[in-house]
Amino acid sequence: MVTLTRKSAAASIDKDLGAKLKAFRLAAGLTQSELGELLDISHTQVMKYELGKNRLAVSTLIQFCGVLKLDLSAFLGDYLARR
Repeated sequence: MVTLTRKSAAASIDKDLGAKLKAFRLAAGLTQSELGELLDISHTQVMKYELGKNRLAVSTLIQFCGVLKLDLSAFLGDYLARR
């Protein structure tokens, strides 16, 4: 049985949210640069979010949802359902 530490669990969530962000960005037909421009952040920052290297703040996640025309549950629904 594998027990996740808080740090590894957080890293796993960061990677999962990043993968979702990338999938939603691609579905919207946007490049990392285009998405970054819409949010006034660099394409490098978008890339780091997508790779799970940088943690997404809730405020940033809400901004991504606005630009991508998504509900916050598109990103967090799996986690809310586990409660």
